[in-house]
Amino acid sequence: MMQSPSLVLTLVELAHATSQNLGFSQEKNVHVSYGEETITETNLLELRRRHPDLIKLETFSKKDEAINGADWEWHIIGSHYVFRMRVQAKRLQKDNKLKIKHKVKSTGKEQIDLLIADAKKYNLKPVYCLYSSEKQRDYWKKKSFEDGETMEVGCLLASARDVKKIMPTKLSAIEKKCIPWHYLAKRRVYIPLKLPGTMVWDGGTVFYAGEWWGFEPTETKAQPKGVANFPTFEDLNSKKRIEGEGLSQISPQEYEQFLLSYSSQDKSESDTYLERGIIGKVTIDVSRGGGAQR
Repeated sequence: MMQSPSLVLTLVELAHATSQNLGFSQEKNVHVSYGEETITETNLLELRRRHPDLIKLETFSKKDEAINGADWEWHIIGSHYVFRMRVQAKRLQKDNKLKIKHKVKSTGKEQIDLLIADAKKYNLKPVYCLYSSEKQRDYWKKKSFEDGETMEVGCLLASARDVKKIMPTKLSAIEKKCIPWHYLAKRRVYIPLKLPGTMVWDGGTVFYAGEWWGFEPTETKAQPKGVANFPTFEDLNSKKRIEGEGLSQISPQEYEQFLLSYSSQDKSESDTYLERGIIGKVTIDVSRGGGAQR
């Protein structure tokens, strides 16, 4: 019987593809726009396709008056905690510039200030997801081991509050405070290996079960500073007390009731999200431990 790949391995693969595709799109002889919304929507759609049992994806038609059209909410549901983020995607430009400073015309306010203020109002963690190619990274470059090179990490998460303090124009200024997005599941690097054996199904292609395998980065003496900003799936499923922005101690059974607080009685959930400048919501249920294998 074929099995779908674990969520952590999908996150690893999509970040690798993001890095390579962004690098390719920025080559001199390639003239393809590969923007934040395209990358985000492609990755989220693929996550949903591969993990329909774990992931629910809802999108809302963007309106011209929306405060910010690139924001997504991520709701990660564990058996004891829910972790909710408002995520703003940013892509490094071809000239390696990171454009964090951006004034929203409809409000006259900085985009990052709106992000943080809205997240605080709704008990969300404000987060940036930074898309980059391999050559644009310094700290999170792929590493070589005896068995091969690690996967590229083209999707990095950073606390918006850290970003606000620095207001970086280059990734290197904030990179050590970032984590690869698969660190939400497993804090290790990955090396692609092809091994004979059991076949697995990803929804459209057949791979060997050993196509991906995890290795601890032995040369890393300590985890980066950004790790402290994000709980893991294991943390969300643990009974131990954890605190932080976006965290709520709640069971999956209470989750639907919990979401009712988002919408006022006279407005639909979709209208509420759009007025807040959010074009999509991702719900990931890791309460059964299915997202953190390997």
